[in-house]
Amino acid sequence: MAESVSFVLKEAAVSQEQRETGSAAAPGQSSVASDLVDTRRFLRAGSLLREVLFELDAAGRLILASPAWERLVGAPVHAWTGRALVELFHPEDRDQARALLRTASSRTDVPTRLELRMASGGPQPRWVELSATGDPEHLGGVLGTLVDVTPRRLAEEAAATRERYLGAMVEVQRRLLAPEAASDLYNSILEPLGRVAGASRAYVFEFHRDATGRMLQSQRAEWCAPGVSRELDNPDTQAWPVDQAFELHQLEQLHRGEAVQGKPEDFGADNARVLLGQGIRSLLVLPLVVHGEPFGFIGFDNCDDARPWSHVEVKLLSGAAGALSLALEQYTTDALRMRTETALRRTEAGFHLLIEGFPDPVVVHTTDGMLLSVNPAMANYLGYQDPAELLGRHLLGLVRREDQEVARRHLEEAQDGALAARSHEVPLVRRDGQVVSADLVTLGVLFDGVPARVTVARDFTERKHMQAQLMLGDRLASMGMLAAGIAHELNNPLSYVLSNLEFLHRALGPMPRPLGAEELLEYQQVLDDAREGSERMRQIVRQLKVFSRVDDAHEEAVDVHRVLDSVAQMAASEIRPRARLVKQYGSVPTVRANEGKLFQVFLNLVINAAQAIPEGFTDEHEIRLITRVDDDGRVVVDVRDTGRGIAPELLRRIFDPFFTTKAPGQGTGLGLSICDTIVRALGGSIAAESTPGHGATFRVTLHAAARAARVA
Repeated sequence: MAESVSFVLKEAAVSQEQRETGSAAAPGQSSVASDLVDTRRFLRAGSLLREVLFELDAAGRLILASPAWERLVGAPVHAWTGRALVELFHPEDRDQARALLRTASSRTDVPTRLELRMASGGPQPRWVELSATGDPEHLGGVLGTLVDVTPRRLAEEAAATRERYLGAMVEVQRRLLAPEAASDLYNSILEPLGRVAGASRAYVFEFHRDATGRMLQSQRAEWCAPGVSRELDNPDTQAWPVDQAFELHQLEQLHRGEAVQGKPEDFGADNARVLLGQGIRSLLVLPLVVHGEPFGFIGFDNCDDARPWSHVEVKLLSGAAGALSLALEQYTTDALRMRTETALRRTEAGFHLLIEGFPDPVVVHTTDGMLLSVNPAMANYLGYQDPAELLGRHLLGLVRREDQEVARRHLEEAQDGALAARSHEVPLVRRDGQVVSADLVTLGVLFDGVPARVTVARDFTERKHMQAQLMLGDRLASMGMLAAGIAHELNNPLSYVLSNLEFLHRALGPMPRPLGAEELLEYQQVLDDAREGSERMRQIVRQLKVFSRVDDAHEEAVDVHRVLDSVAQMAASEIRPRARLVKQYGSVPTVRANEGKLFQVFLNLVINAAQAIPEGFTDEHEIRLITRVDDDGRVVVDVRDTGRGIAPELLRRIFDPFFTTKAPGQGTGLGLSICDTIVRALGGSIAAESTPGHGATFRVTLHAAARAARVA
């Protein structure tokens, strides 16, 4: 890879120089002249790719880059030639970039990768994945690629924001149930709202009038993050004229029920001095409307930076402000008499307001799955004109029959007030019969005074595509690491196949005489050996084909023993210098799975087990593969090693994406996360247990295939 990239870049430079100077190729260049046409065609095709190919000198300065550079950076390559590549990145990320390039310059076997922010200066950071490896032809030189990963990062951040806000909204609904007074309403919800909004302060102001009828505002409640000064007792926050606190157009926005946000200077020069004195760098104000009249506002201060709140955040926080407004209406009309009777209806109406305005598809259902409420986004997602068409139906009726068991297990995980483990893919059936893949999150709530569930669905298509790319990248990384060992496994049988065939060719040459019985027996043995070697090579090629197969959706009855045997043969070069491999197979049925995916799971686990054991102590260590059936009829596979083990504080994080205990450049941190994703998608589970210094055991539990034959 490194040599081919280097050749393309260098030959492109020679070709460009000859075109610019009009000079012909020197006699010494005749050996590469025939390759220049192919090189130019490669570069022309490369201009259609997202990835940027580049080459750096030993000082980290840009020498050459592919045409995609200008699309990514916004400047031509020649404007950057000779500049240090680290200048491309955000100042806070440049030390990481230097460390990666320093590591890459000394390695030509495995590329190092890191996601970094570009020094774009825009409101939203741009992220790129930097991959680099050493140039084998130039000491200290670096070859690498740049890929724009901003859309994926933004999608992940948006999904995480929506989940976080949904949890906060459920908590707000719970706290609004039965406060003793209006002030308790404020104090009960400011803390969860302030935290989820990432604010330094959250507070409530109420409007009132002085003797002349002028509208004033006074602070009634406040929550502050640790280390942030309280302003509740500040005289400037009491009896402050509203027309001095806001600009005219901002007051008009509040009266229309719209949010107002900005920096202190956006609120007028006099007001800005007060806000800046409180350490505020940006603020968000949401109106409270009671009985159709302005009642006050709920506000959020940011004292760390001047970032704005996103449209999604403002919409969700506005829903919380609406729920608070509904609660306040109850306290302004005979609240003492009606408190017990109307508290539940009040919070229920606020909860409906949150659900109706939520941008993702949402349903509320009973614990056994009967639909109680459906928001417009869900109706539209499933192709219905009116959400009422779905009310009273069973949630599992929206799921394909063959997937209902997976959906049922997901829903059972959600307890009252708890977040269910995510079902990575649940196909839902639209009204027109089309199947869409959805990602579900379920929480336990109270609805009509009884336990219920709220389920949020997000379109799984883009995430599924990203997961497929990550899984393919993990396969390629494993294949690259095992390439030398696989070549060795192929070379051994190939050598004696060729040797035996050469022997037969010489022995059976002219055939001047008939063969004796002993000679025939010897030649038959030679042919048997050659056939055995050919069969070994065929098995290795089959394993490579299964492992690299892209058909990830196909599932069938899979023999786990055959998969484990293939993994053992593929990883033999990693295991052999470190430990003995012991197979302790029980009598187990086949499992319902995808053979290529299952191969990827166990190859990752076996390679990790081998790499946890130092080389040179084969007699002292072992890797044991154990299969059995548990009490529930599920197939259990243990991958057990006698390596260094895993520390308790790391054990709970090993399945997190991008978490790795390996040295920089030696692991992506995605292997175990991908294993967890694959196994959960199959309806199984994966767990680990370890004692430092005494090895580790990874346990994979899978469901048996229906009416499967048992495998001895």
